[in-house]
Amino acid sequence: MQNIKSEVAANCPYHLDNVNKAPSPILNDDSVIPKKRNNYSNNNNTILTFENIDLSYGRWDNQHLYKIKDFAVVGDHYAESSESTLICLATQSSVERLYSLPQVADNWRGPLSVALFAAGNEEYTVLRYFVTYMRLCFPNIMANATFHILVPREFDNLPRVLTESNNIKNKYNCQYPERTLKALLKLRSVKTLEWRQKNTYPQNHMRNVARKGCQTKYVFLTDVDIIPSINSVVLLNNFFKTAVCEGNCAYVIPTFEIDVRANFPRAKENLLGLIKKGLARPFHEKVFIYNQYATNFTK
Repeated sequence: MQNIKSEVAANCPYHLDNVNKAPSPILNDDSVIPKKRNNYSNNNNTILTFENIDLSYGRWDNQHLYKIKDFAVVGDHYAESSESTLICLATQSSVERLYSLPQVADNWRGPLSVALFAAGNEEYTVLRYFVTYMRLCFPNIMANATFHILVPREFDNLPRVLTESNNIKNKYNCQYPERTLKALLKLRSVKTLEWRQKNTYPQNHMRNVARKGCQTKYVFLTDVDIIPSINSVVLLNNFFKTAVCEGNCAYVIPTFEIDVRANFPRAKENLLGLIKKGLARPFHEKVFIYNQYATNFTK
């Protein structure tokens, strides 16, 4: 099985792409969130995700650096989905990369445990709007994705969004999650962006939160911009039904980068064709090939 991952910037811990240092934000763009499902609407207002989450308390990490809200939102069919499969996909993301999740969920038809990091109130507001957008636009996220939240100890010291409006209009496009997220990211102030650039993204914390949120025997641990192969859940379930493992076992899944001009390969044969054309290569082959030595790409 192959995973496809586009190249990402390696010189910044948060992958801050073309940071837009906006002034202190005012949230007045209602057009990015759809109003589609009755259980999200009340008197023409959309109830945002994490509405009942209180960040004044939570589970602290061992060093008391980060506060964690496990299972902040649970997918409508997450429990049933977890019972019917051997494997769960665990992933984590800062606000900038979350636009990749719809494509991940489209290929992964099984339980997803997603850890989200919010540096402060501004990023938390972005997450509330964008997770609402994803849950309304993408049925598999609504059904199978469970979200956990991690915030830093300094959360309350960072700026707040000046105005929050839950008035959601029908001016949105579910086909463009990246464009939608980019509009929401303008809510962040200079102070929040500066904090992000000075502080390291807690990647290991995030991975552990996502991993522990899975309810299955096996966990497929990935970054949010790694797109699993089509039909991965079925293929991995078939593999694990016959796999022989004594003790604890870790299985290495090959990861590839594909050219932006190429279509997502639907099968191994398609991937091999892209490699021959120079449109696909092992992940980070040009950036840090030593990181991939656990993978035998000759197979």
